[in-house]
Amino acid sequence: MRRKSAVALAVCIFLSLSTFSFADSPAKVEVGLSKDIIYFVMPDRYKDGDTKNNNIGGFNQSLTAFYHGGDLKGLTGTCEPGDDGLARIKSLGFTAVWLTPLVTQQEAIGSGAGYHGYWGVDFLNVDPHLGTNADMTAFSQCAKKLGLKIILDVVTNHTGDVIKYRGNEAYIPASSKNLKKPAWLNTLSNYHNVGDMGSCWGVGNCTKLGDFYGLDDLATEKPQVWKGWAQVYSKWQSDYDISGFRVDTARHVDDKFFKNWSPLINKSAASAGVENFTIFGEVYDYNPFNLMEYVRRNKIQTVLDFPFQAKATEFASGYSNAPALSILFEKDDYYTSATSSASNLVTFLGNHDVGRVGFILGSKRIQPPAQLLPRANLANALLYFSRGIPVVYYGDEVGMTGTNAGNDQFARQDMFATQVEIWKNEIRIGGSPIGDGDAFQATNTSPIARYLKQISELRRTNPGLANGVMQIRHSLNSLFVISKKDPLENREYIVAFNNSDSDESVDITSATSEGGWQILLGDSDITADSNKLSFTVPALSTVIFKARNTIDVVAIKIGKLKSVFDDMTGFYQVKADLNSADLLKVEFFTRTLGSTKWTSNGVDTGAPYSIFLDPLDFPKKNIEIKAVATNSKGKTFVLPLTKLTFPAP
Repeated sequence: MRRKSAVALAVCIFLSLSTFSFADSPAKVEVGLSKDIIYFVMPDRYKDGDTKNNNIGGFNQSLTAFYHGGDLKGLTGTCEPGDDGLARIKSLGFTAVWLTPLVTQQEAIGSGAGYHGYWGVDFLNVDPHLGTNADMTAFSQCAKKLGLKIILDVVTNHTGDVIKYRGNEAYIPASSKNLKKPAWLNTLSNYHNVGDMGSCWGVGNCTKLGDFYGLDDLATEKPQVWKGWAQVYSKWQSDYDISGFRVDTARHVDDKFFKNWSPLINKSAASAGVENFTIFGEVYDYNPFNLMEYVRRNKIQTVLDFPFQAKATEFASGYSNAPALSILFEKDDYYTSATSSASNLVTFLGNHDVGRVGFILGSKRIQPPAQLLPRANLANALLYFSRGIPVVYYGDEVGMTGTNAGNDQFARQDMFATQVEIWKNEIRIGGSPIGDGDAFQATNTSPIARYLKQISELRRTNPGLANGVMQIRHSLNSLFVISKKDPLENREYIVAFNNSDSDESVDITSATSEGGWQILLGDSDITADSNKLSFTVPALSTVIFKARNTIDVVAIKIGKLKSVFDDMTGFYQVKADLNSADLLKVEFFTRTLGSTKWTSNGVDTGAPYSIFLDPLDFPKKNIEIKAVATNSKGKTFVLPLTKLTFPAP
């Protein structure tokens, strides 16, 4: 929470709708993965394609904290239809595969091994447990053949635990002085060396200076470090045709790291033919106000959407209601700028840290066994059809749940036949405990896998349902209804989610088409009178309607621009007073007082239309603001100007 500053705010409204010389629209805001559906997989737990690499060290299939034998050969497979590898993932409707880190890990310790990939020591080569660099090349070639993008999990904050301490003095044991690759990782001064982040003795924020659970914390503010990481990961990108990086522990690096590192990665990617490389960070935080700062100020291109994960699973479980979702999505405007948007957020329901969606649904609220499957499908529909880039955690497609606490290593089950006894007997949503079987056989009968195929195909054949324009139409009690559209198709979709165990009826009085509707998903009848709709959403389900005609209700009532200080963030909210049933595009512009050049500050496509201006972006404190609304027929409307004076810092 920021301390509220004294505000000097002057507003001047010009009542005439003058013709302005518009600035160019902002650079393309959508990230390269914007329309993708991502399958997140831990290679060690997918499939064992080469048993010769199992007994290298740290291999114990009966314990959850050690290597189990999965590798790149098993994940790649034959690359032919019907195979269990990448071809299977493609058949489920996924368009991208995200792999946990592949780099060589430190040797196993008594309590576990680096099967997960986050204890790296040699960042130039594939870990031998997972295969070879040649195996990664084969994986990349298969992915390209199938049209699957590759996302690689990378670590920049820390390495494996090699540095030791004598009191407060850090040292590298003689046997490990040249262990890490590249060589600059063996230079002690490239680390902070101030102990664990929970009790560090450094001057500053221990979250950024301290060792992450004992792992060696790099001084990412040093040019040798961020330039070194750029060289390392640019080579991975170019060698294996990577389309995006997920950056682990992104909130633990210094605040300028992404400003320094990302441009080098993007330049390398562009030279390799990837013009819109995607970098998303793991900022493990459930507060949108904190997340937006990493995007808006620290310049991470985008982040994992932990707030969505919490609210979506709470809604699907029946723990919360529709207005809780509305509150979540109403904060999307905080991400809007000339280079960022909430549509770029990477959404998920569960993962290798927080646990699986099946376990989470049961932990939020006690569920009758018969409700687990429809609630899981409800959660997946919300993931696929709201805004954001959806990620499905491997194994969730066959109803894996979890054991014990349900998170961390207890949510990292084997897809192949497991030797972990507790996993043989755990609940499988929509199926029986796996016993001595494997998840590949279960895929063919899993109702969740079948549903994921169905809804991914709906997104593919109806572009408006994919990530993009979204407008909340109704949010009351158990019923959450949104509209979607694709600007090129210019047709409205109605998507309704019901988390109640009884049918719910709703009237929508502001649809944008008078030409009738067809149902695409679910079981419901719809009654249409002009642009007013009435329909019923069955219990624990999602229904989707598509307008038969393009959008033809486009009237707009124009009001004024208003600027208010936002004491939650220290930013200033600029609101465009617009009233329309149409799914508008509203672009906001600013210019320094006295200048003739307008600069775009972002586009909002969901009412109420607003953006948040960061005073730090405006060293000259006196500005003018305007907004231009574009309706679905391409007609533009200019809202009257307003002036804003930012207070001195």
